[in-house]
Amino acid sequence: MKWLDTILAENKNFRQSVSQEALPTERELCPYAVITCMDPRVNLSSIGVLPFDTSGQIQSQVRIIRTLGGIAESRSLVVGIHLAGFKEIAVLMHSDCGCSVAYSKIDKMIENLESNLTPTKLEKFKKEIGVPFRENLIDWLGAFEDPKNAVIKEVMALKQNSFIPDGLIIHGLVYDLSSGGIEVVINGYTT
Repeated sequence: MKWLDTILAENKNFRQSVSQEALPTERELCPYAVITCMDPRVNLSSIGVLPFDTSGQIQSQVRIIRTLGGIAESRSLVVGIHLAGFKEIAVLMHSDCGCSVAYSKIDKMIENLESNLTPTKLEKFKKEIGVPFRENLIDWLGAFEDPKNAVIKEVMALKQNSFIPDGLIIHGLVYDLSSGGIEVVINGYTT
């Protein structure tokens, strides 16, 4: 079975198992957002963000922005802050992140780019990234060695954005995949 077929079959099962009346169709403002990694190993239940219940009812209004490495994406933040009402954001990075792997294996990534892209596409991509390609690629990816240092850098970068209001609270957290624990690196209430 191909993945699209699986998606469609699972959607059919979902629609048969939930109550359509329970599905959230009304948009509610929520002052809280989490920016976290796209890695499915980051268990949001560890911070109280629960998935839908079995009837289809939403259990958390917290907005989740998933990106590579938990690096903020400006368009989502502008809409979230100035339309959805974010007042507090938690940047949640994690141990064993793909951004750390990308940092340590940047040469392997370049080899894979060279083997997966046509020469024309590779040259176009290299031109977009700029010279020196290797170092610029690391920066462009937001690749990092240590998630604690990366979350500090990300919170500080967020605070410098022109669209971030002065009163927005931004926390920096690191989730440990092996223990499920959360480490507060930056407490937004005190900084």
